[in-house]
Amino acid sequence: MNSSGASSQLPLVSVVVVNYNCKKWLEHFFLSLRAQTIFNRAEIIMVDNTSKDGSAEICEKEMATWPGGVFLQTGGNYGFGGGSNRGAAIARGKYLFFLNPDVRLEPDCLEELVKRAEETKSKVACPLVLDYDSDNIQGQGASGFDFFGCMTVPRTGQTLETPFTVATFYFIERELFQKFGGFDEEFFLYNEEMDLSWRAWIAGESVTLLRSARIHHQYASNGERAVENRTSEKKRFYANRNQLLTILKNADGLLLVLALNQLALITLEAIVGTLLARRLSFMRWSLFKPVAECWRLRHHIRQEREKNRMLRQRGDWWILCHFFQFGFGRWEDAKRLFKSGLKIDKA
Repeated sequence: MNSSGASSQLPLVSVVVVNYNCKKWLEHFFLSLRAQTIFNRAEIIMVDNTSKDGSAEICEKEMATWPGGVFLQTGGNYGFGGGSNRGAAIARGKYLFFLNPDVRLEPDCLEELVKRAEETKSKVACPLVLDYDSDNIQGQGASGFDFFGCMTVPRTGQTLETPFTVATFYFIERELFQKFGGFDEEFFLYNEEMDLSWRAWIAGESVTLLRSARIHHQYASNGERAVENRTSEKKRFYANRNQLLTILKNADGLLLVLALNQLALITLEAIVGTLLARRLSFMRWSLFKPVAECWRLRHHIRQEREKNRMLRQRGDWWILCHFFQFGFGRWEDAKRLFKSGLKIDKA
């Protein structure tokens, strides 16, 4: 770990950035951090998961010149959750804000996150996510979950309260993050934020969308949403396994039926994907391996359910009444992808 030297005043917010081969995004990302209106009250922790593109060296050199800069090399690839947890372990700020470097923040983003969180008494929040080169809305949290336990897109003008944060732009009070035990490192890729948000809700907390805090994400460029009709067997493995894990860990009883619905959905996905890819390996990666992994992690699931039992202040009925929305959002998304000629890469 390399630190440029700690200030006598504790930072207001620690920005924990997990980097893995993101060299091409670093210049604009660093400029947007430098331009923050509360830059002098922020701690920037760059966590590198053993990048191979030279970005680790750039991050280390940059952090050495910042008054609140810290560089942490993990020595391995621990995914977003594992990298975030290691950064959070050395953070000193009252709040934590988790990011990847493929973004640029508007100048008052950090200030608005902290100010609005203080005003609304929110301990968990997410910013409004815009396309990288425009102000088109890319993400604003989720408004609930559907018949399969998948996140649903909020409608225009929906309230500030959101069940789950968007992607990995997670803002949370540091003490609460520690109380929850951080991100679940078994996830490695996808759904860490949904899992942590679910734990926040059942523990009696709320998750708030702070629209005045704006961040631009590289998912789109040149003002147009970049739709990549491509996936891979490994991506489908992580997505399907982690969706099941999220439900199995956090549902108390009634909502465990969502795991059966999710299993039916990924079975159908596996059949269609296998026919589309014309290889049985897709069936193995998208269905058999996720189910087998959930079985392998059964002791972990049991331990996490016990932790949740100690924290739980809200049951499934409360979650169902507040956040269940009739619909088949993920199924509709899958149909659009398949109709547009989805390409499936090998693992």
